[in-house]
Amino acid sequence: MKELSPRALAKKKQIQLAAQRLFLKNGFSNTSMDTVTKEAKVSKQTIYSYYESKESLLYDVFQNLISEIDFEKEFQLTKRIEINNLNDLTAILEKIAERISKSLIHPEYLGLVRIILAEMSHFPELGELFKEAVPKQIMGIITKILLHANQKGIIEIDENNMDIIVRMLIGPVLTYILLDGLLVPKDKVNAISSQKVSSIVHYFVNSIS
Repeated sequence: MKELSPRALAKKKQIQLAAQRLFLKNGFSNTSMDTVTKEAKVSKQTIYSYYESKESLLYDVFQNLISEIDFEKEFQLTKRIEINNLNDLTAILEKIAERISKSLIHPEYLGLVRIILAEMSHFPELGELFKEAVPKQIMGIITKILLHANQKGIIEIDENNMDIIVRMLIGPVLTYILLDGLLVPKDKVNAISSQKVSSIVHYFVNSIS
């Protein structure tokens, strides 16, 4: 993919933010590329030079909302620090789990997830967009970290069951997002505490060590 110039990046960001506002306000099906064009104050040619469809635009909006969770950067950090023992592994997993929990409870992120859940019967492909934008990336980086620790002999896990093992860590965090975020009124959203994240990670590490 051709690297965008600073001006092009700024224009793309302008489109993303306009689309995000409209998706949250009107929903996915009630937002058209024409209305995004007007909201972003760009031409139709410009918007289609960045996004081939409304679905690809929604995907990019999701990516933008979780951009603070730089998974690959986190893993590079673990390589520089070196995971030499269970304490190192626990510390890295705590840091990542806490960043994930804080990002996923963000009001705008929750709003977009609600939109996807409401629209999936009409647009089944949105479910796949959501999985690609969030869960698969989260599970991917946790998998890399655990494989790294396993290869160093810090933990001993069956790599054939890696999907189940990763879900053992991510699952409890996501239940807080679901029960205390998605399934409550907007003014009742309750973020998971750092202490609870720490406890989840400690129970998880104990279960695989």
